[in-house]
Amino acid sequence: MMQAIDKDTVHRLCSGQVIIDLSTAVKELLENCLDADATVVDIKLRDSGMASISVSDNGHGIKERDFETLCRKHWTSKISSFEDLEGVSTFGFRGEALSSLCAVSKVIVTTATEETAPVGMQLEYDHNGEFVRKTPVAREKGTTVTLTDLFAKWPVRMQDLKKNIRREYLRLVGLVEQYAIISDKARITMTNQTKSGSTISVQTPPQADRLGRLVAVLSTQVRPHMATLDHRPTESSSGLDLLIEGNISKPIPEAGRSGSDKQYFFVNGRPCDFPRAKKLVNELFRSHCPTKYPVFAIGISINASTIDVNLTPDKRTILIRHEAELLEALKAGLASVLEPQESVFSIATSRVQTQLAAGDDAARKIVTEKTSVPGVVMHSYASISTGIGQKRQNSDENEFDSRPAAVKPKTVEQAEETMLRRTRPESIKENTARNAPPFVEEPKQIPKKPPSMLIGSCRNRQQNDGHDWAGVRSRMREKRERRARLLEESQRLLVDSEEAEMDESVVEGGIKETNQEEASSALSRLIHKSDFAKMQVIGQFNRGFIIARLDHDLYIIDQHASDEKYNFEQLQQRAVISSQPLIRPAQLEMSIVDESVAIEHKETLMRNGFHINVDESQVPGKRINLMSQPFIDQTLFNQSDLMELVGKLCVNPESAPRCERARKMFASRACRKSTMIGDALSMTQMKAIVRHLSDLDHPWNCPHGRPTMRHLYRLKKELL
Repeated sequence: MMQAIDKDTVHRLCSGQVIIDLSTAVKELLENCLDADATVVDIKLRDSGMASISVSDNGHGIKERDFETLCRKHWTSKISSFEDLEGVSTFGFRGEALSSLCAVSKVIVTTATEETAPVGMQLEYDHNGEFVRKTPVAREKGTTVTLTDLFAKWPVRMQDLKKNIRREYLRLVGLVEQYAIISDKARITMTNQTKSGSTISVQTPPQADRLGRLVAVLSTQVRPHMATLDHRPTESSSGLDLLIEGNISKPIPEAGRSGSDKQYFFVNGRPCDFPRAKKLVNELFRSHCPTKYPVFAIGISINASTIDVNLTPDKRTILIRHEAELLEALKAGLASVLEPQESVFSIATSRVQTQLAAGDDAARKIVTEKTSVPGVVMHSYASISTGIGQKRQNSDENEFDSRPAAVKPKTVEQAEETMLRRTRPESIKENTARNAPPFVEEPKQIPKKPPSMLIGSCRNRQQNDGHDWAGVRSRMREKRERRARLLEESQRLLVDSEEAEMDESVVEGGIKETNQEEASSALSRLIHKSDFAKMQVIGQFNRGFIIARLDHDLYIIDQHASDEKYNFEQLQQRAVISSQPLIRPAQLEMSIVDESVAIEHKETLMRNGFHINVDESQVPGKRINLMSQPFIDQTLFNQSDLMELVGKLCVNPESAPRCERARKMFASRACRKSTMIGDALSMTQMKAIVRHLSDLDHPWNCPHGRPTMRHLYRLKKELL
C-alpha cells in the first residue's frame, strides 16, 4: 500500500541535500549577505564552527512583515516564475537556504532596516522554519544569522564533522577565499575564535581590484608572477556576448605550484566548478611550463540566458549552451597571454656542447661549433631550449627545407647514422654558453623557413652545391621508418598473443600494447603485489633479467629496475634529511590555507629537513619562521621547495611527500646502490629481489619510469 511521506520527514530529507557540511552552511549565509548588497561581511566561527557560526552584514535588513515567513521553504526566492531563471543575477533563487539551515541547526536572526535602526529584532525559529518569538535588541542596519548545534540531530554527520573538523575548516577557508576574490563591492572577513585566541582566516582590503584581492587571499609573493587576461571575442556566430578576464601565473617555474589547488573559475560572478575549462588552462600552461600548475582566477561574463545554474543544490555545476565556443575563446585569450612570455633572442656567438649517450663510440665525442656570422643560427641534433618555457624539439627533415648549402654524400651518411642511433634521453647532457646580445624584449614569431643561411652541426660537413637535399631527406626518412619497423617488430615478438600463446584474459589485459604506461597498467590489473611472493624463480637471463613463474605464466623481471625501486622506496620512507640552521630565521609569507597546512603537517616538513617555528603573535599568513633548510649531497634546498611540499599536502593531506629535487636525488642514489645489469646473481639474491617487489607501494616501474617486469609466455599444459 502506497502512502505519502509525512511533512517533517520530507523537510529533513530535502534540507539534508542542501546543507551537507560546514562549508555549505556558511556559503548559504554568505550569499544571502551579498544578495542584500552588503559592503561589509563578517564571518565569525567558534572552535572552527563546532560551537557556533555567526555571519553579519550591513545590507538592507529584513522588514517586519517578512518575519514569520523568513525561514519557510521557498518563501524568500528571488524569482516569481520558472522563466525568470534565464535572467537571474543573484546567488540565491530557490528560497530554501534558511529553511534548510533550521532543519540542521538552531537558527537565530538579528536584523534592522534603515528605518528601524538602531533598534533591531532578534528572531527565533524552530527546526521546521516556523517563527517562534522576537525580542527587541540594539542593532545597526543589516542582518546577523547565528547557527548553533550544527548537525546535532544528524549523528552520522555530527561525528564526521568532529572527526574531520580541521579539514572541513580549511575547505571552508578555501571557499570563502573564492567569494573574497570575486566580490568587488564587499569586504569579507572571517575569524576563528579558539581557546588560544582569535585568528583572522580571510580578509580582503577595501576598494581593491581583482588582482589585489587575489594577492590578499594568497600572498604578496604572487603579484610579480601574475599576468592579466582580458579577452573579448570580436565575432560570434551565435551572437554570444562574451568577456573573459582575470589573472593567471606567467609560464615560468617560479610562478607555478606543484598542485592545482589555487585555481578559480567564476561565471557571471558566481564561483563554479568548470572541469573542461580547468583542464584546458592546465594543458596550455603546462605546454609552456610542464613541471608546474598555474594559479589563476578567471571570470567569464556571458549572456544569462545561455547558462543553467539550477543543476545541483550548491549551484556550482553550470550548464553552458555554447560551451565549445566559450572554450575556443578562452583558448585564444590564454594564448595571447602565455605565448608572449617566451623570449626570442638573436644569436651572434654560440658554443654548444652536447655529450651523447655512453656506449655509442661515434656519438661519445663532444660536438663544438662556433660562429660569429650575423644572422646564422647553429643547429645541433640534440634539443636546445630557445626561450623561457619553450618546448624542446628534436631535429627532423623539416629543418632541412630551403637550405642553400649542401654536403657531400659521405658526410650525409655520417650525419644520418649519428641522428638515427638510439640514445637514452637521460644520458644527454647539454651545456650551452652563449656570448650573445641581450634578449629581444618584444615577442617575435619564429618563421618556419628563415631566410638566413642555416648551418647544421654535422661533423666535417662539406659544401657541395650540386647535391640534392631531397635525396637526403628521402634516405633519412627511409632509415627512420626501417628502424621503427624493426623496433616495433622486436617489441611485438615479446608480447604478441599468438606467438606467446597467451590466453584471452592476458590479451584483454592489454599486455600486447607496446606503450610502457598502458602495459604497466595492464600488469597491475592482471597480478597483485602479493603474487610476487608466490613466484617461483627459474633463473637469470643474460645477466640482466630474472625469469620467474606464477602458475601457467612466465615473467621476465628487470633485476636493476626492481632492486632500484625497492631501494628508492626505502629511502623515501626512512631517509632523514640533514638540515642547515639559518643564522637568522626567515619569516615566510604564505596564504592562510597554506600556512594552516604547514602548521598541521609540521612533522612532515621536519622529516624533509624544513624546521619551522610558529609565532602566534603575528598576523595570519606571516606566523611561520623558517629555522633551518635541508641539504643533500651539498645541495641546499630553498623556500620554493618548501612551498612545493605544502602544495602537495594541500592536494593530498594523507600523503608523505618529498619535493621533486629530493626525489630525483633519492632516485639517483638508489640507482647507484642497486644490482646492475651484468651482475651475476645467485638464486638467493634473485629470490630476494622478487620478494621485495611484494612489499612495495608501486612495484610496476622504477623511479625513472622503466617497467620492472613483463609477461613473457603462457605455458602449455603438456609442459607443466
